[in-house]
Amino acid sequence: MMNHVERFRAIMNFHLFMFLCLGSILYAFPSVQKISDSIVDVEALTIDGPYGNVINGLSFQQEAVITHNGWQYVGYYNSSRHVCLSRRQLPNGSWERIEFTDYTFVSDDAHNTISVGICPNDGTIHLSFDQHAGALHYRISQANAATNPSTVTWSASLFGPVRDFLENGKGVSSVTYPAFFKTPGGDMQMVYRTGGSGNGDLVLVDYSGASHLWSNTRMFISRQGTFTDEYNTNTVRCAYPNRYQYGLDGKLHVTWVWRENTHANHDVMYSYSDDGGTTWFNNGSSTCKLSMNDMTPQKMVPLNGISTDSNIIGQAPASPIRIDSPGVKVVNIPRKYGVMNTQAQAVDAQGRVHVVVWHCNDESFAYAAEQGYPHTDTWGHPLARRYHHYWRDANGTWRHNEMKWVAGNRPQLYIRPNGDAFMIYNAPVSLTELASGLYFNFGHLTIAAATGESKWTDWQVIHTETGPFLNEMLADPVRFEQDQVLSIMVQESPATSRLPTPLKIIEYTLGP
Repeated sequence: MMNHVERFRAIMNFHLFMFLCLGSILYAFPSVQKISDSIVDVEALTIDGPYGNVINGLSFQQEAVITHNGWQYVGYYNSSRHVCLSRRQLPNGSWERIEFTDYTFVSDDAHNTISVGICPNDGTIHLSFDQHAGALHYRISQANAATNPSTVTWSASLFGPVRDFLENGKGVSSVTYPAFFKTPGGDMQMVYRTGGSGNGDLVLVDYSGASHLWSNTRMFISRQGTFTDEYNTNTVRCAYPNRYQYGLDGKLHVTWVWRENTHANHDVMYSYSDDGGTTWFNNGSSTCKLSMNDMTPQKMVPLNGISTDSNIIGQAPASPIRIDSPGVKVVNIPRKYGVMNTQAQAVDAQGRVHVVVWHCNDESFAYAAEQGYPHTDTWGHPLARRYHHYWRDANGTWRHNEMKWVAGNRPQLYIRPNGDAFMIYNAPVSLTELASGLYFNFGHLTIAAATGESKWTDWQVIHTETGPFLNEMLADPVRFEQDQVLSIMVQESPATSRLPTPLKIIEYTLGP
C-alpha cells in the first residue's frame, strides 16, 4: 500500500504523462486523410492554346467550386464547349448537371474561365465566363435557387439569358478575371479588370440580395503612375490580385503584384477597406517592412517605415490606389526575380494576412546555374523557382518563410482556426516536364502544410495524390471553413492534345 508521498508522486507522474500526451495531440503536425473521389463529368474540356491546355481549374477562378447550404457547386466547360454548372448534396450525393446549350465557347484562350458566385441573402447563383479583355458574359439565376436546393428542379430554366451588363443599362465592354465574393452582411461583390495585361484597372461592383440588383461600379486600383527600375521606365501597368477576402474583422483584404507593360511582375502590395471597398488603407504601421533576418538569403532591401496611423490611400472611384500610393508596397521583389502573378492569399482567424507566391532569388539562380540553366527567362528557369510565404503579424510587420523545394504551378492557401496552414498545388511528374516553361500537362496533386505554432517555419509536403493532372489546384473555401475538409477540383491529363478527360472532386479530412 502506497504512503502519501508515493501517492503524491504517482498522481504527479500521471498528470505529467497526460500533459505530454495532450501536448503531442495539440501540437502534432497537420495531416490529411482521403475520404472521397467523385467524378463531376467524364468528358470535361481541354484546349490547346497560347496559354496552355487548361480551361477548368486555374488560379484566377474565384470560385470554380463552392458550397452553400449543404450543397456543392462546380462551374466548368464540357467537351461540347458548353458552360456547365453541376451540384451535389454533401457529403456524397450524386452530381446533377445543367448544360447551357445556348452559348458555345469557341476560343482556346485559357484566360476565359468560369467563375461562380452565390449571394446568401437571396440565394441567387451567378456565372461569369468566356471573357479576356472582351465584353462581359454573365447570367444570374432566379432568387432562392440555392436557398433550399432540394426543392429546386435543377435545369437551365432557373437562369436568365446571357447578358453583357451588371447595372441595368450599362454594358461592360472589357472584362478579365471576374471574381465573386460574399460580404459579411450576406450580399455579394464582383471584381474584374478592364483594359489589358500591363495596362488595366480593377473595378468593384456591389450586389444587393434585397433588391436583386447591381450598383456602385467603381474603379479602385488604377494603372496610372510612373515606375522606374534597372530595365526601363513605365507609366502604365495593371494589378494582378491574389484574392479578395473579408476577414472576421469585417475588413476586405487584397494583395497583388504589379505587372508593368514591359518585362514581367514585381513586388507584393497590400491594402484593406473597412467600408466594403470604397475607402482603402495602406499597411498602417510604422513597422511596415520585412525583417532583414527573415529575408536571408534573399538579399532584398527592407522597406522604409511609414506613418504610425492607418493612411487612406484610395477613395474609389475619384482617387483610386496607384503605384505611387504611400505604404502600399509591403514586400520588395525586383522584376529580375520573376515573381508570378495571381497566386495564393488567406486571412486567418486572428486577422493575419498570408500570401504564398513563387519567384526566384539569388540563391536559387545560383542553384539553377550549377545545373546548367543560367538565368535567361523572364520568370527564371523553373529549377530556380521557390514558394515564398509572406505574412503580416499583429503589429503590421510582414515576415517571410521560404520553402526550399522547386515550385510547381500556382498554389492556393487555406488556414484553419488553430493557425495550421495547408497549401495545394500541382507538382510536375518530373523536372524535365517542368522545364518546358510556365505550363506543364502532367502533374500530381500535392498538399503541403505548416503549423501556426511554429510561425509557419516548418513547411513540408504531407500528401501526394498521383495524377497525372493538368490543372492548377482549387479547393472549395466554404467547405474548408465550415467542415474542415479540403475539397479539391482536379482534371485528369489527356493522352493526346484536346482529348476530353474526367473532372473530379477529391476530398480530404484534416488531422490530427
